Amino acid sequence: MAISLLWRTDVHLSDHTPRSRKDDWTATVLGKLAQIGELAGKLKVDGVLDGGDFFDLKSPTRNSHALIQRVLSVHRSYPCPVYGNVGNHDCVYGDYSFLPQQPLGVLYESGVFRRCYDEHEALFVGKPEKVSDQILDIVGSDSKWVGVAEAPVTVRVVGVPYHGTKYDLDRFTRIKKGSEDYLVVIAHVLASPTGGTLFESEDVLKYADLDAFDGDVFCFGHWHKDQGITQTPGGKTIVNVGSLTRGSLSQDDLDRVPSAVLLKFDRAEISAEKIPLVYTPSSEVFSIEARDITKMREGMIEEFVGNIKTILTAKSNHSIRDAIRDLPNVPDEVKEQALLYVEKAGG
Repeated sequence: MAISLLWRTDVHLSDHTPRSRKDDWTATVLGKLAQIGELAGKLKVDGVLDGGDFFDLKSPTRNSHALIQRVLSVHRSYPCPVYGNVGNHDCVYGDYSFLPQQPLGVLYESGVFRRCYDEHEALFVGKPEKVSDQILDIVGSDSKWVGVAEAPVTVRVVGVPYHGTKYDLDRFTRIKKGSEDYLVVIAHVLASPTGGTLFESEDVLKYADLDAFDGDVFCFGHWHKDQGITQTPGGKTIVNVGSLTRGSLSQDDLDRVPSAVLLKFDRAEISAEKIPLVYTPSSEVFSIEARDITKMREGMIEEFVGNIKTILTAKSNHSIRDAIRDLPNVPDEVKEQALLYVEKAGG
């Protein structure tokens, strides 16, 4: 019998509604999670895979007990287990050694979520199938045709959690295929067809480079935009459909249709199908006024950074701290905040 799994990622659940939204964020997100459970039942999947960043706010004290209770209630109606990876929003400092004090850690301990990262793996074993060929079985003086049982399909799922902006590719290299038929890697890292870096600050895996690793399927979280379902030159299946929710006023969030992905594995092939969720149109949930404010702030930030670059280019002996201090027509409190950010980023 084939194995079926349902993929979702970057839920970003919170008690607090993003400034760009005018609906009840918590109720909206919980509604999408309920849809995932309904799909799991309808499609009779063997498990739900969660790619990380299930929670939005890293501070444990900013996620209420009531929120956790509602999460438990929704997932206890699921007809199958949920296997969760760890994202940068799930833990303070993006460090999953802090999981015991995080809301996600509570979900793991409750049994509603099962761990799926590093040494915590999931193995799915289908039921034996009967192939179409038949053989003649001689039983005493009687003869009858019986089906030949075929070994069940096996699928192993391994998770790579968020582990910083400079990716440790050994985490992927160390994942080796064993006796399973298919190996699925779920990773909370940035990936794209072109690779490189994002804003010169975080690595981006290149799809073609994944051919060097053992996985048959790679499911990516972390990047919210929908980059679709595709294959590498070597035939690896890539699932990178973005966040289950839309929390910001980016063009991608306004246009994107929140979706899950149905993964099916049988003897012949792997299939991956994007399944759109029921959602409210952007015009009804996003605040246009807030969008205008966001654009204005983004423009101010771009100008601020542009001025710093200009000063650094003109004065090669200047440090970034000197460049911030020399900014014209910028209030001292803004400069102080910028210097604080630089300090926190390690200079």
